[in-house]
Amino acid sequence: MKIVGFLLIVLAALAACSSSSDGSGTCTEVPVFNSSFANYHSWTSYSFDSPAIPDSPHTSGPRREYLSQKPPHGSTSFPVGTIIVKEIGEPPASQDSVFAMVKVGCDYNPGDSNDTGAPNWEWYELQVDATNTASILWDGPAPPPGMTYSGFACNPCHAGAKANDYVQTPSSCTSDCPLQLSTF
Repeated sequence: MKIVGFLLIVLAALAACSSSSDGSGTCTEVPVFNSSFANYHSWTSYSFDSPAIPDSPHTSGPRREYLSQKPPHGSTSFPVGTIIVKEIGEPPASQDSVFAMVKVGCDYNPGDSNDTGAPNWEWYELQVDATNTASILWDGPAPPPGMTYSGFACNPCHAGAKANDYVQTPSSCTSDCPLQLSTF
């Protein structure tokens, strides 16, 4: 338990300084490792059980989302270092569909000329074993060739949530919406 606490402190420290300029005009993205997802079940969580975005299976049906850190009140963006993990389906089947987005900073994933990126966010698919240990299957600005995000690419859907720092929220939500910046 002490090791996990230590790793979380180190990760928070890295998140606080890793995306800032070092004075030379360069930027270092927040590093993400398997340990970055340790104990994500203990983070703030939200449960959903209805369609949220039409024609998007990874956001419909039962799912749980876990937020590593809430943004400060009045924020217009999530802090660099924020991790959001999404489990799709009822446990234990949900462990077969686990995805994450991490705000790594440094204008990572700027998108294309059609504005279909999600600047500063990196996508992940995780494998979670029977002991709830998460391992990264893939990561990047898009799924690798032959892989998808439950049948979809990440950027096109998340680009539609630009006003909420590219984090999707249920379309039927009208107040006190989980993961909506105005809620924090």
